[in-house]
Formats: sequence, structure tokens, C-alpha cells
Amino acid sequence: MFKNLKLATRNIYEISRLLKIKNKKLKITYSIGLSNAVVLLDLLIIYLLTSFFQPVELPLFLTSYDIEDFRISLPIFVLLRFLVIYLDTMNIHRLRLNIEESLRENFLNEIFTRGNYSISDSYFFINTLCVHVSTFYQNFTILLTSIVKIILFSVFLLITESNVFLYFIVGFLLLSIPSRYFTKLNRKYSHISYESSIDISENVERVIDNLYLIKILNKFTDEKELFKNNLNNYYDAQINNQKYGTLNSLFPTFITMMILSVLMLFFPISSIVTLEFIAIILRLFQSLGEFNRVLSMSISTYVHLENLLKIEENKETIYSSNFQIEDSIKERKNAVEIKNVNFKYLNSDNLIFKDLNIEIKKNKHTIITGPNGVGKSTFLGLVSGVFYPVDGEVNLFTNKVSYVSAYPMIIKGTLKENILYGAENNKASDKEIKNLISKFELFKNNNNNLEIKVSNRTLSSGQMQKLSFIRALLSNPELLLLDESTANLDKKTKKLIYKILKELNITILNSTHASDDLEDFDFELSFSSIDGSTLITESENK
Repeated sequence: MFKNLKLATRNIYEISRLLKIKNKKLKITYSIGLSNAVVLLDLLIIYLLTSFFQPVELPLFLTSYDIEDFRISLPIFVLLRFLVIYLDTMNIHRLRLNIEESLRENFLNEIFTRGNYSISDSYFFINTLCVHVSTFYQNFTILLTSIVKIILFSVFLLITESNVFLYFIVGFLLLSIPSRYFTKLNRKYSHISYESSIDISENVERVIDNLYLIKILNKFTDEKELFKNNLNNYYDAQINNQKYGTLNSLFPTFITMMILSVLMLFFPISSIVTLEFIAIILRLFQSLGEFNRVLSMSISTYVHLENLLKIEENKETIYSSNFQIEDSIKERKNAVEIKNVNFKYLNSDNLIFKDLNIEIKKNKHTIITGPNGVGKSTFLGLVSGVFYPVDGEVNLFTNKVSYVSAYPMIIKGTLKENILYGAENNKASDKEIKNLISKFELFKNNNNNLEIKVSNRTLSSGQMQKLSFIRALLSNPELLLLDESTANLDKKTKKLIYKILKELNITILNSTHASDDLEDFDFELSFSSIDGSTLITESENK
């Protein structure tokens, strides 16, 4: 137990050092200070309310005052208690949001710079992991304030009611037994929930990325069943987590009230306990219940903190220097050279590429073929520098690279703004842009108005894809990467696009499922999977 506590403390400290939040410690200390004020106000309110029903002696540190001196201030104390709790809640909430904001910005930057995040991991880290880590710190801060309240109430009882304090200690130790049991179950179901949430994220990515294929092959029922099973595992774990967390938080107050009610009915305890003592005991065990509640919630989110720490520890294995651009070398036969490359995604033990050696010929059209999931898109990521090899090197002999995927990016704006997206420094004239629009037959009526507003609702899928090609070619690329870029186009449009590409003297690396639609290419890289790694077979089209 103490070993785990020591490890958890170290992990919390390590992650805290990574969080670049201004005044983080000050905000936590501020909440702890406010919790002290809540305890003091609670005690004053309890004594003042009790004084209306029976004579009350103030605690030792207030013996120089009379209870009557404070009665008139009761509404003020109630108002102050509300104000202090409000300030504490807002302070903790701001801390959580600041941490979440910082983590999300950091992860977005990491995804672009580290080069080994999968799409599903990227979604999961930004939308789930960051939220849960920030929630952990919110719960952790509340946990600290609850501990302070428990200590203060206990010390107060020790000073004022020392004759019954021993009974309280015994009760506290007995309550710790079921609390530990419920906490252990919380930990178990938090882990199941975490693993299931990752599976759900991967399911969603797979269905969205392969929507057409799944629907055409009538595999939606199977995919839905898999998704449903993962959802059931996730929500079952969430329900169990909530169940044991709720029991853990209610148990101290329930036992206290049950014992007091039995004692009041069958034993003459009024001679040894006072009304204010009962109120303070109830408030103490309410704080203990709050402690158990936030402890359960902290455990539920702590698994995300551990995962974040693993990500940070794995940073040293990522080497951006394994990808090099040497655009000054013009007289070469190859556009890309890949030497002894090993690659795997973050937190994965499986090497997608192992000892990979490939040369992409300059000014040639090379197609990439193979089933889904064998690493075709990952290969394009390595070639372009989106991903970095774990070992080996990727040498790219140009810095003029363009990319067209199966999912065209359309921004809300004018046609010209969409075409020039990412190429703000491009000095292409309106005439050059209009010539490309006409060449790609973007509009049937030859409408070349560059200021018309366009969106993914006003353009067809074919028009959006053509716009992506226009955008790519306008930057005068020397290497054009195509990732299923014609998958959703009709044969006529494919023929038109490939005709335009054939006229260009550039290197084309084209990942496609429809190689039969393309006769004019120079080389083929055929991808297949063997024991989890990708095998690439190269052949020349003759």
C-alpha cells in the first residue's frame, strides 16, 4: 500500500513539473486556505444554532467571548460560508480548465513535431486524456482540502471532547476497511474503462475511414456489434465505478447516523455528548465521505495520469534527425531514399516497418497498392516527414512537396481562399488559378469567379477533390503524394486528373486501391502484412 502511495506521489509530482501553469501551487494553497475558513465557519454556525436550543460554552480559544456576542452575526457567517465555498469551487474549476487548455495545446504541438502519433491516438489524447488529467488535478485539490477539513475537525474534537475522541478513532479505523475495499474496486473498473475507451476510439476511426467499403461489403452489422461490445464494456465499467464510488462516499455518514440513532434509542448518551458534538461529528464524517468520493474520482482519472507519464518517458526514443531534406542536390536519380528504417507508433511494441530499404525514382509515377491496414498511409507519412523513423534514415531530395488525400480539406470562405490555403506566399496570378480551374473542369458552366463562397455543402465530392488537386499543383511541387486521392471519383474524372498529371515532369507517389483504373505508371510498390510487419515488393510497369 505504502509503496503504491509513494509511486503515485512521485508520478503526480513528475506530471506537475510538466504542466506549465502559472500560480498552480498558489491556487492549490489558496483552496486549502479556504477549506480552513469553511471549518471555522462551520464550527461557529453549529455553536450559534445550538445556542438557540440549549446553553452553550464556546471552545477554549473563544472563552473570552460570550455566545451572545456572536448571535447577531449568524446571517453574516452563513453568507461568508457560502462566499468561501463559491470562491473555492471557482478557483478549483479555473485550475482544471487551465491545465486542460495547456495539455491540449501541448499535445497538438507534439502531434505535429514528434512524428509517431496515430490518428486514433491523436483524437484520444486531445479529447479524452487531457480532459481526464485535468479532472484528476481538480479532484486531487479537493482531496487535499478534504484532508485538511478532516484533520481540523478531528483536532477540534480532541481538544473539546477528549472523553469520546477514542471512540471516534476506533470508528474511523473500522470505516477504513470497507473504504479500502471500495477504493480497490474503483481502481479495477477505472482501468477497464480506460482500455475500453481506447478500443472505442479505434472503432470509430476504422468505421469512418472505411465507411464506403464497410457499407458496400455489408459489414456494418459486424462493425456495429464490435462497437456495441466495446461500448458495453465501457459503460459497465463506468456504472461499477460510479456504484462503488457512491457507496464509498455515503458509507461514513450512513454508519455515523445509524450508530447515533441506535445509541439515542437504546442508550442514555445525552449525558456524555452534546448537541453541538453530534453536529460536529456529522460534519466530520460528511467530510470523510467527501474525501472518499473525490478519492474514488481521483483513482478513476489517475490511470490517465500514468499514461501521460509513459508518453513523456517515451519522448527520448523519437528522433526527428532520422528524416533529412537535401534539396540542394539536384542531379540525382532518386527523389526519396529510405535506408534501414524501423517505425512504430507511440506506445506500440509492433514495428510496422522493419529494416525497410526503398528508393523512389525521380520524376516517375510510383503507385502503392495493398489492403487496408498494411501501412500505406504511414509510408507516405515517413516519406513526407509527418512521421519519423525510430531507426534508420529517410532522405528527401526536395522541399517542394504537395499532398492530396481522399478527404479534401474545404474551409469556409471564397474559392480563392480555399485554393490558396497553405500557400499564402504563392504569387500565382488570378489568370493562372482560373486556367487550372478550367483545366480540371471544376464547374460545368465554366464559372471562374474566384470570390464565390464555397463549402463542403455547396461543392460535390468530385469538385472538392478537384479543388484539392488544383491547390496541390499550384505550389509547383516536385513530389506529389496521393493518398487514395481518386477513390471517390468517377472514371471520367479519374481519367481527366491522370491525364493532367501525366503532362507534369514531377515525382508522383500514389497510394491507391484502384490500380486497374491507372495504366500509365512506372513502378508499383505492393504492400502486404506478415506477422504484424509490412513487406514491400517493388516491380516495374512494362
